Amino acid sequence: MILTVTLNPAIDRTVYVDNFKTGELNRVIASRTDPGGKGINVSKALCSYGVEQTATGIIGGMNGKQLMSLLERYDFRKDFLMISGETRVNLKINDIKTGLVTEVNESGPVVSEEDAEAFVNLLCKHLKNCELLILSGSLPAGLPAGFYARCIELASDMRVPSILDADGEAFSLGCRALPFAIKPNLCEFERLTGKSFSNHGEIKEEIKSLNDAGIKLILVSLGREGSILGYRNRTYHALPLPVKVRSTVGSGDSMVAALAYCILNGFSPEDIAGITSAAGSLTAALEGSDMSEWNNIKQVYKKVVIREI
Repeated sequence: MILTVTLNPAIDRTVYVDNFKTGELNRVIASRTDPGGKGINVSKALCSYGVEQTATGIIGGMNGKQLMSLLERYDFRKDFLMISGETRVNLKINDIKTGLVTEVNESGPVVSEEDAEAFVNLLCKHLKNCELLILSGSLPAGLPAGFYARCIELASDMRVPSILDADGEAFSLGCRALPFAIKPNLCEFERLTGKSFSNHGEIKEEIKSLNDAGIKLILVSLGREGSILGYRNRTYHALPLPVKVRSTVGSGDSMVAALAYCILNGFSPEDIAGITSAAGSLTAALEGSDMSEWNNIKQVYKKVVIREI
């Protein structure tokens, strides 16, 4: 079973406008509302892979209840901790003319120490029946920066490997706990390492350092330049598939879902590079936070251009 954790989930409200102008009245042409948060997006993507999974995390207030209602249409188990305060609403303004997306994200509820301990107990309950733990997204206010590291250590004690997809201090401290895999984008990877990279060779060297430190798999997404995977002493650069980009929301989360599936099924490093790249590309071709499906990914991932670095 895969367990996804979203500690700061959201309701994603996407509005479409033609030629968005700041400081002026803008008319909404269309809109959509989706359950959001990086771990939840991973669970949405995993629905098409036919894997057993549970989504957990922290929700609050009327927004939290609406979020659970939005999740009813997805076929996976949900077991979230309800707290006081309100789950955040994230607004995404999609400019049809330019293709640019402006995001306005709320902070979310404040988590008390008692709530944090209650969630740890919930996490431990699910880890007993878990093969892979996925920790994704930002931490809500109130949780210490080392909370992901604590979750990774708890999982390690129960012999459950983990994938971490986060940013900033929470990501840095989480990496010190040695998750099995991490999936930063380039900016997150530069913040993690404190370095600026000018070529793929430099990224490869830093990936090797992290591999040597004990993080077995590193997948760095590079946007339009594709992604770089370091695993089992091999490093691959995968180009994105040529698609018309409609929304980049969830592309990284789709890659994490594909990565989890590949890890559980023992795919080769080269195939993992192609599958994760295809998953991200096909998701970018979809509207809103829709996720690419495994049936489509497996038909095209062999077309991904890959070279070993």
